[in-house]
Amino acid sequence: MNNSQITSLKEFQTTGYFLQENFISQTECDSLLQLIADYRQTNSVPKIYRNVKPIPLSYFVIDGKRIQSQIPEVQKLYETVNQVINNFTNKQLFPLQDIQVGCNINITEKGGTYRWHYDRNAITALLYLNKVDGGEIQLYPNYRITLPEAKFSRFQSVIDRVQQLSFFRQIFGKQIMIKPQPGLLLVMAGDKCLHSVRPVTEEKERINIVMAYDLPNANFVVKNQLNTYLYSSEKFDSKDPNYS
Repeated sequence: MNNSQITSLKEFQTTGYFLQENFISQTECDSLLQLIADYRQTNSVPKIYRNVKPIPLSYFVIDGKRIQSQIPEVQKLYETVNQVINNFTNKQLFPLQDIQVGCNINITEKGGTYRWHYDRNAITALLYLNKVDGGEIQLYPNYRITLPEAKFSRFQSVIDRVQQLSFFRQIFGKQIMIKPQPGLLLVMAGDKCLHSVRPVTEEKERINIVMAYDLPNANFVVKNQLNTYLYSSEKFDSKDPNYS
């Protein structure tokens, strides 16, 4: 594991994100990919599909409850990255109390995508385990207009929907495109950076680990519906809970 390339705190505060290549080695990536493959041999992995416009949700997910009980190596990595982020930001951030959400493995097959969204939590780390064609993350750093003390209000959801519109993004945003690479770590202010995943264009699946952190006792009013929406393959008749 390599921590030497992490950028300055000032730069992160300005840009809202940082990238570190080779955070873990190819050998470590291969080991994690094998653990995930072994898990899939004996466990079903739910496919999530929500027909959201313009970019659907379409991916498989191993949630934090399964990771904690059956893939402890990934859980340990989640805790290690927490310390790296705390050392870098000089803050005391913690894994989310909601175990299901805190650490996930996302598996995206050919054609799979992930909708435009902001995260519910303050800091999100994405660790890529393999290289694929397509599957780039589209990122608008520090883009969100946030209402003080009203992060989950109806008015905030209206602002969020407007900011996601293509013409609005083209005029007011600056897009960063990040290609999947083994060992690449992306850390971002997930609740301020608008992001989505472009379609995977080859047969090989895109596999990455998603790790979420926040201040202690962070509260998310959309928790229950959003968890069903993002981590369960059961039918969901309502709109996206983030923006309903």
